[in-house]
Order: sequence, then C-alpha cells, then structure tokens
Amino acid sequence: MRILVNEFCGHPFGMDLSRELARRGHTVLHTYFADNTSTPKGSDSAAENVPDLTIKGLHIQRAFVKHGLLSRRAADVEYGRAVASEVRRFRPDVVLSGDMPLDGQRILRDAARGANARFVFWLQDVYSTAVRYVLRRKAPLLAGLAGWYYERVEKDLLRKSDAVVCIAPAFAEQLARWKISGPHVSVIPNWAPVHAIVPTPKDNAWAREMGVADRFCFLYSGTLGMKHRPELLLALAKKLEARGDARLVVVAGGAGADWLAERAHAVSRDALTLLPFQPYERVPEVLGAADVLIALLDAEAGSFAVPSKTLAYLCAGRPVMIAAQQDNEAARLVARAKAGIVVPPDGEEHTIEAAMRLMDDPALRAEFGKNARGYAEESFAIDAIANRFLSVFGDGAESDAGAKNPARADSPAAARTTLDA
Repeated sequence: MRILVNEFCGHPFGMDLSRELARRGHTVLHTYFADNTSTPKGSDSAAENVPDLTIKGLHIQRAFVKHGLLSRRAADVEYGRAVASEVRRFRPDVVLSGDMPLDGQRILRDAARGANARFVFWLQDVYSTAVRYVLRRKAPLLAGLAGWYYERVEKDLLRKSDAVVCIAPAFAEQLARWKISGPHVSVIPNWAPVHAIVPTPKDNAWAREMGVADRFCFLYSGTLGMKHRPELLLALAKKLEARGDARLVVVAGGAGADWLAERAHAVSRDALTLLPFQPYERVPEVLGAADVLIALLDAEAGSFAVPSKTLAYLCAGRPVMIAAQQDNEAARLVARAKAGIVVPPDGEEHTIEAAMRLMDDPALRAEFGKNARGYAEESFAIDAIANRFLSVFGDGAESDAGAKNPARADSPAAARTTLDA
C-alpha cells in the first residue's frame, strides 16, 4: 500500500510507526510541520536504511505564530494546503493524520477524498475542548463562539472519516457522547520508540556537560505550555535552592517555557537550568541525566490532552513524578506501570512533597525506574502497534504492499529515504 502519515508535531513515535510500516514493504510518506518549533521533533535516523520511506518536514510562506489567534488559523490553513499538495503528488491509498489543527485537517480530508484514499483521523487531542480552554484565558468573549464552531467542525470531520483512532479511552467516550461510535472507532494508545530511547548511566557525556553527573537532578523535557503548570516548576526550583543539594533542569519550548524564562532570575542558576530542545540523538543521555523526571498538566487540560513525554520517560527507566488529575491517561499510565508518583496539579505543596519523598528514597526511585522500563518494553513493541494500525487501515493493508496496489511509476525508489527539514 501507499500510506501517507501526517503527524503535525513531528513526534518521534509517529516516525517510528512510519518506519515500521515501510519496513514491512509499504510505501510511506511521512509529513510534519517543520516550522512549529514549540514541540520536540524526531530525526532522520528513523528513515535510515528503510526502503520506500520518505520523511518530509513541510514549510509554509507565512511566519508561524502559535499563539496568535488570526495568524495561527491562517498558518494552519496554509499547512493543510501543503499536505494536500503532497496527497495529490503521492496519491496514497490511506491517509493517517494526527495532531492536525482542524482547519488544516478539513483540507487534508477533502484532498484524501479527491485522491480516493481512505482517511483515518488520529485523535491526539480533543481540539474543540482545547480551543475553549485556551480562549477562556486569552480572549474569553470568543471562547464560547469559537468552541461551538470548532466542535461542529470536529464532529463533522470525525463522522466523515473512514476510521478514527483515539489515543485514550476517554476520547472514545467523548465521541460516544457525540453519538460517534461503532467499529470504525478504535483506541490505540501512544507509545515511544523503546529501541531508540534506552536507559543510560547518569554519569554520561550530556550530564557532565550540564554539571549534573554528580548532582541530584530533577528534569522536565518536552513542550511546556501554560496548561503544563510552569509555576509548579518555579516553586520546586525555589525549594531546591533552599536545600542547596539538587538542580532542576528544564529542556523545553513553548509559552510556559517563555513564562519560566522571564521569572528565572528569582532563582539561582545553580538551582534552575533552562535549555532549548536538544538533538533527538541525545535524548537518552538527557533523560538518563535525571534522577527524577517530571510531567505536569493542568486539571482542566486533562480532559483533552495526554502528555506524550511521559512515554519517553518510561523508556528511559527513570522514576516519574506527574502532577495531573488521576483520571488523565498519562497519570493512569504511571500508576498502572508503578513507575512513579501521581499528585494533584492544584497546589505547589503536593508537587514539592512528592519531589522531596523521591529525593530522599533511593530504593523507591530504583524500583520505579525498573518498573518504568519494564512496562515500556512490554507495551511499546512497534510490531504489535503497527498490526493494530494496519487492521484499522483495512482492505488488505496487512498483506504485502504490492499485492493489492502495485507500485506506480512515481513511487519513490528504494534509496530515496530523506528528511527535508
């Protein structure tokens, strides 16, 4: 089959799926939005030595301002047109699209229809709920109207998709409340590339460069928006400054990272280190430098978002401290894996108390870290995950690529494995 995987953010797990699909003989084009620098990206290593896999970072003409209301919508539309152009060129049999803003997703869905391709909506978050959440804080007068509009758009897209893949049971439950259910709706949880993110010694090259190889280190890595409660990180940094025997390292981008940078002067550099996203090849070292890894999510945001960073944390074999509602899928995952501590996201005291407990109990940290890696190895096997996606794609997708659809004249040659960033 010819499969176009469009994962807007460029997360590593999406590239992991595309790699496995191509390894099985399918011809795969993987697209993502290269101009969105607020999320960490996978690398071209996913495409090495894999025939018929092309990874392509797409650019747009206008400047991308993630938090500008009108400019953001215009950028989403332009990106949707860019992916639609790839559909017309590549002529896929199946389009899988996730993390895609709805204005772009609608354009892509129509392009898939025009190419007679099956369209699979990969529901990574409930977009209309997220819009309401953001606008209540930035433009409250628009929140109700915009939320109503995008809910209608989202429902229409979901109903008219050939299949829907939800990353959490709670999302499928939301669809059921919208009277969208049936065999075309599946739940396939996200994962992280367990073969690429492996446990490393704490005393590694990156840790030495950052000065934490012989120092207790709390670490947050990934997108840091305002929904991730950056104020909890600031409070923890102040506590560590008072103790004088540990450091908080934040490797992040996004509005929350900007907020934290503006206030970092309130804490000594010895207690708080802020860094941009690191090269993907160094992620195992980055996560390995931590004694405790941190994930955060506002209580209200838990209804529409699942922090994917938690999945990489499990692969790294480090204990996790997550401040989120207990019914959030990431919090449930940490509890199910017995890989860390879940605390309520409201109130600095919960976060600080859990951090101090982990800091003072090396045996507990070791147990959580061992459980984390064990869970990742058992649950993130890409062959089983790919089987589930191929079952969703249907129509002979699990057979050899050439059995149903012989390669067309414009099929990428086996050696054409690239990343355009």
